[in-house]
Amino acid sequence: MKTNLSILVLIFSICFGLTSCNSDDDKPAPSISVNDFVWKSMNLWYYWQENVPNLADDAFQTDEAYQQFISSQSTDNLFFNLLYNYGTVDRFSWIVENYQELDQQFAGINKSFGMKYGLVLYDNQQIFGYVQYVIPNSPADLAGLKRGDIFNRINGSQINTSNYIDLLNNEQATFGMAYLENGQLHPLNIEVQLNKIEVQENPVYLTKVFEYGSQKVGYLVYNNFRANFNVELNNAIGELKNQGITDLILDLRYNGGGSVQTATYLASMITGQFEDQSFTKLFFNSKASNNNSTYNFVKQGKSFDNDLNQNGEFLLNQLQLNRLYIITSTSTASASEMIISCLKPYISVQVIGGKTVGKTVGSITLYDNPNSYYTNSDGANPTHTWALQPIVFEYKNSLDQPSPYSGIEPDQSISEIQYLEDLPELGNVEEPLLAQTLSQIVSSSAFRTQPSIGLSQFKWFKDSKNLEKFGQEMYLDKGFEINP
Repeated sequence: MKTNLSILVLIFSICFGLTSCNSDDDKPAPSISVNDFVWKSMNLWYYWQENVPNLADDAFQTDEAYQQFISSQSTDNLFFNLLYNYGTVDRFSWIVENYQELDQQFAGINKSFGMKYGLVLYDNQQIFGYVQYVIPNSPADLAGLKRGDIFNRINGSQINTSNYIDLLNNEQATFGMAYLENGQLHPLNIEVQLNKIEVQENPVYLTKVFEYGSQKVGYLVYNNFRANFNVELNNAIGELKNQGITDLILDLRYNGGGSVQTATYLASMITGQFEDQSFTKLFFNSKASNNNSTYNFVKQGKSFDNDLNQNGEFLLNQLQLNRLYIITSTSTASASEMIISCLKPYISVQVIGGKTVGKTVGSITLYDNPNSYYTNSDGANPTHTWALQPIVFEYKNSLDQPSPYSGIEPDQSISEIQYLEDLPELGNVEEPLLAQTLSQIVSSSAFRTQPSIGLSQFKWFKDSKNLEKFGQEMYLDKGFEINP
């Protein structure tokens, strides 16, 4: 565009605030205003901005050409058409029409049945689901569902690759139960009716200690890096520390990521001997490169309320460990992968489970507020609530090595779907991924690691976090400091 974009943003901002610039009759239509916000914020922040011709500063020769471009398509289409090779290179950028709902998702508040589930493909296009874990006091919990329960019908319809999204998106659903025996799926004449309600999940799901002679093995199931649960995470580490653990198993198999700062805190809790050294480095596009930054290991953390406003500080409980065992799956992503890749330069990290997602990039929330470089909802355009969650940075470890874009390969490969005929609860020493990990630590073959017979035909399909926009996210906390 020939006119300098920064001048255009300033003019737009001034005119938006002064009634003398436009009468009510000649203000731009809301869709044009929203699309203008989408293009300008993406032009400034989008990580692959230089790879998208229509996001170039000189993409349009006249203002009229620019206006025609942004008015020629819906807001959703404009956003996705501005992404770089969406689905292959950029797999993770998204847009929302209501950022109040997005803010709730940051805090772990969603309308939900209260269970996380995996979906398994069999007989070509048929699907069955199994319960991975249940959120306490949720509809699923109150209905008596538990880990390992299997369902293959919803509202009377067999689940398949064509209808699974529609069926699982229902606000009310009757789940038809089933079981596996000798590699065959058998429907049960049992139905469980669930209604979605607003549920907040505490990501610190379970802590436990196993004793084997002089070894005390701590176990932590951690399902999301949420800043408003930093204190709960620190308390869980403190419990393990007080019990004198010698080793730690960090179960991230259902952890799709979250806050970079919280990941830094967890890495600092696991260690403690690397204060002020680099944990991870963030790299933005050339236009936003002033925000390139390093997150160092720390000894003090910040706490946040459910609105993600800081409400305190605390000293980190630190384990001073030199080795770590991490359980992963095909759902392990972003900030979880950051823990693996960015701790490896410092301590031994053994990975047991499945190959991870390969999300090496992260996002910030962009609002229609050019006065804050689009990063603050306070003072945003009051005529709409659209917001963007585009990829804006890549992370690397202290050695400037990125995480593998194809995903992190485990040192010991094992999948829980091969054990679905009898899947123990998380924390049970016979639970297959935990058993495999314990066998590595205490050098014993006494733990159950043999899969059920006849399940090799079942293929992993998706899980509930794959289906959530915010299920595999890595982001900078609300209100992070901008370097213009």
